[in-house]
Amino acid sequence: MLPARARTPNALRLLFALAVVAVVLERLHALLRAEPTDFDDAYMYLRYAHNALAGHWLAWNPGEAPVYGVTSLLHFLLVTLVGWLLPGPLAADVQIASGVAALVLLAALVTVCARFSQELHLRGNFLLWGAVLLPLLCFREAFFFHAHTGMDTMLAALANTVVVFASLRLGEKPSSARALAAAGVGLLAIEARPDNVIIAALCPLLALLLLAPAPRLRPLIIWAGTLGGLVLIDLMLKWRLLGTPLPLAFYAKQPWYYRGFVGEFTWNPFFFLEVALATVSPFLVAAVLFSRRASLRLLLVLLVPAAATLAALFSVNQIMGHLGRFYFPSLPLFVVAGALLTDRWMQGLPQVLASPESAPRLARSLLVRLACALLALLGGAQALQAAGRAYQGRAQTQALASLGGYAISAAAPLPDLDSWRASQEIAELAAAAPPGTTFAMSEHGLVGAYASRAAIIDLLGLHDPIFARNGFSAAELWRRQPDVIWMPHPDHTQMLRDLLDSDELWQHYVFYPDAFTYGVALRRDGPRYAIMAALFAKHWQAAYPNLRADDYVARQSRK
Repeated sequence: MLPARARTPNALRLLFALAVVAVVLERLHALLRAEPTDFDDAYMYLRYAHNALAGHWLAWNPGEAPVYGVTSLLHFLLVTLVGWLLPGPLAADVQIASGVAALVLLAALVTVCARFSQELHLRGNFLLWGAVLLPLLCFREAFFFHAHTGMDTMLAALANTVVVFASLRLGEKPSSARALAAAGVGLLAIEARPDNVIIAALCPLLALLLLAPAPRLRPLIIWAGTLGGLVLIDLMLKWRLLGTPLPLAFYAKQPWYYRGFVGEFTWNPFFFLEVALATVSPFLVAAVLFSRRASLRLLLVLLVPAAATLAALFSVNQIMGHLGRFYFPSLPLFVVAGALLTDRWMQGLPQVLASPESAPRLARSLLVRLACALLALLGGAQALQAAGRAYQGRAQTQALASLGGYAISAAAPLPDLDSWRASQEIAELAAAAPPGTTFAMSEHGLVGAYASRAAIIDLLGLHDPIFARNGFSAAELWRRQPDVIWMPHPDHTQMLRDLLDSDELWQHYVFYPDAFTYGVALRRDGPRYAIMAALFAKHWQAAYPNLRADDYVARQSRK
């Protein structure tokens, strides 16, 4: 039997409410004033959303078969809904989606902590929990960054928070209905991001095994059978309708998938994990300070799935993993663990302080634990830094392809052009291209969103099933005869080498190395060459005034 709730004085309630409102308004103001997201991957969702609203469902290129190119089907649906309800500036749809998910995530965390607290003053006290949690989370750099990128990160974290709620509810009082609910939200969490599968599977299972009173066999069978059946049906439908049961990024982000990839060791999982854990450091300290033997089972229910997920993510090449993006969806489990362990400690505090000599002993214990927590944080950060440096050091022995083999007549190289500015120029060029023009590129997020009707060959395999399953092939690219190639990012050294060593490039294309940062090749014998050359000249003059494009045409200097 849970204790009754204690009534909070009205003055404190008002103070808590003002704190919550102030934090929310300030963070909303910061989001609204922020620049449009430059997180290129977020614009991929916009391309799919535009195509869906135009009747092409999950097609990367209009008129082609649907593909599993979005990591999060739920985020795709959210972006599509926002685009349908609130048509506006290009970046707004994805930023509204991630911003709304961040707000709902905060509300969900407050709800979980208030609902499952047991201390008299904390149980059901949503305002108090809001006044505590919001300042601890909202002003962290990583939290604001992920709320602003337009990516699926916040929605995935929200989905895991709902899984935690359903799991604790199932462990509190097992029933068939609660088992079905846990299975249902588990599937939704997987749709929010496939790597949520570990939390969706382990959290309810551990809650039933460690927290639930007997009997629990029937709810366990119902939950496991329902979740397993739903996941199986889900995978079969995706395989049948989208061609693959897993997102294409699953294949393309395997270690060593890209040959000669500079980023193999520069997208550093150790550094990313350090940033992610720093975001929840107050809750990690609280877990060390206030853990008790009686709360050990609760700690295992929350931290084992989180730790397993963090460990599993080391098997992925975390490209574009800025500020711990891949780890961030697991962090609500650390937040809830720290919060509820604090609650359980406060609930038992009157009993601990029943004897006069217990207060000094408790104070000493807390000081020792605090010292241990701070040392663990500092030591953990240093260990991750050292591991990250060792990991990054492996790049020194990595085989990379040379990027030479051509010359230009100009005496000086092209001036540097910011990569985002280059994306904008290519996006405008693609949007103005005639129907049927085919582009090939690796940096295709912004371009794809601006030019949603253009056909874009994805050299990275994130949206192209052939490249995703078989790796990049220059022969396959030439078979498709793209009209324009915006050359791959120079980190993809072997991909570039394969193109530079191809006779097709030099026989059929006019190649401008370093144009618009990465280089551009125009198919000279294609049906749209005259139009594309004129568009290219227009954007060349905008980016490189007073420089002649002909002086920067490449000549092959070696085979």
